[in-house]
Amino acid sequence: MLRSFFLLTALLIPTRIFAIPEISGMWLLNGPGNESEIKLTTEGLRIQSEYDLLVDDPSLSCTPASTSRIWANPGARILIEQTQENILISYELFDLRREIPIGDESDLTGVPSTRNTQGSYFSEMGSSFARYDSDALIIESKNHTSGYIRTSRGIPQSENTETIEELRIEENVLRITHTYIDETLYEEPFVLNYFYRKIDETEIVPYQCTEADYDWFNELNAAE
Repeated sequence: MLRSFFLLTALLIPTRIFAIPEISGMWLLNGPGNESEIKLTTEGLRIQSEYDLLVDDPSLSCTPASTSRIWANPGARILIEQTQENILISYELFDLRREIPIGDESDLTGVPSTRNTQGSYFSEMGSSFARYDSDALIIESKNHTSGYIRTSRGIPQSENTETIEELRIEENVLRITHTYIDETLYEEPFVLNYFYRKIDETEIVPYQCTEADYDWFNELNAAE
């Protein structure tokens, strides 16, 4: 009798239906964003202390150091497309294309979700799946290889790193909360926040990074 009561009550309570957030479009980083305090473990501090920006930055070889490094690149266009089965993200930087199935953890594979337009896969950005939660798109990623969340400071990631990206629209601004979890490197999760404005362009400009180990410091100095 009691069980029947609860079943009837559940049927009578109106179900709240959330609209899928519309995040499709071309986006551009709008400001530097912010981050939580970084509390590295002994192992994290060791990796950071051995990091040499001019030697160890994967960007010098046209390789994404991490998903965070790609999201946070100023001036680079990012195109997001939503389908019923996938979230497709095209990053101008390094001509990266990220294809993320909408589902659950069973959709994770050993194959990275990101490759470039030449077909090379990048496990530094992990294997991902996406889901909708209320007014947000959630992307969860595992199966990373070693890389750097912040290349300027040598903030590391490892094969134990798990990430959660929460994307939502607020007042026409795309806000992304990016959480890094790795007990081998961080005493507590490391959280980054990015903000993007929508732009009218509809095409990603080819980046065509073909020269490995290019001296980007010289390029920056020449432009100043």
